[in-house]
Amino acid sequence: MTADSSSRAEADAVRGTTTFTARALQRLAVGIAHDVARVSARDVGVQLSDEHGALRIAVTVPVARASKRGTDLVTSGEDLRNGLIEGMRELAGREVGAVDVRYSGVRRSTERRVR
Repeated sequence: MTADSSSRAEADAVRGTTTFTARALQRLAVGIAHDVARVSARDVGVQLSDEHGALRIAVTVPVARASKRGTDLVTSGEDLRNGLIEGMRELAGREVGAVDVRYSGVRRSTERRVR
């Protein structure tokens, strides 16, 4: 790399930091869990803690009982766990070390068509 191109690269670099508050990370995790579990966001509970430098997420969601035959709870839990790990990595750049899924209650979900 020549001196001219390196000085140009330094001029194009944006300086500063991007910071996520604990509340922002918590709300992001709630949103991801809401999307993956297909339950209301107000039914999702999330607690974040430190797991040796990575996030540990404890999520509580109701069982979403659909009118159609769906997947079993183990598969739903794995999907939720993977969704939180990938979502936090892609959207916030955070490494998730562990996700604990707890089911609490049952919610009947019906998919409706928008007219």
